[in-house]
Amino acid sequence: MAFKNYDPTRVTVAFGAILIQGFNDGTMIKTSRNEDAYTVKVGGQGDVTRVRSRNKTGQITITLLAESPTNDLLTAQALIDEESGTAYAPIMVKDLNGTTLMVAENAWIMKMPEVEHATDASPREWVIECADLTMTVGGSVV
Repeated sequence: MAFKNYDPTRVTVAFGAILIQGFNDGTMIKTSRNEDAYTVKVGGQGDVTRVRSRNKTGQITITLLAESPTNDLLTAQALIDEESGTAYAPIMVKDLNGTTLMVAENAWIMKMPEVEHATDASPREWVIECADLTMTVGGSVV
């Protein structure tokens, strides 16, 4: 029987020069493509054609503690982009426990996160859009 380890502190995210820190507990990072790789077209007599999508855009959602200093850095990035349209950067999510790797050469913050103030510290969810998201969904090697 195989035995593997997972350590959430060994998952790293870099967005341009920003090393993301201060993740919320629970889901820290979520990555997905915006479209399915194929759609299906069924004809009147049941003939099936699959249509390949060339859309490689995707989103990486990062959930941070409200107190994370990375919120300040991402806010600055988002404000620069709102003003100049030039604050796009490469992004990389690497799981050092194994072989999972998410990379995009051009990524940007979609909008400022929703902010909630409550009796508990509410997380901040940053959605980063990726123009050409390469996804390697791997397993653990440790």
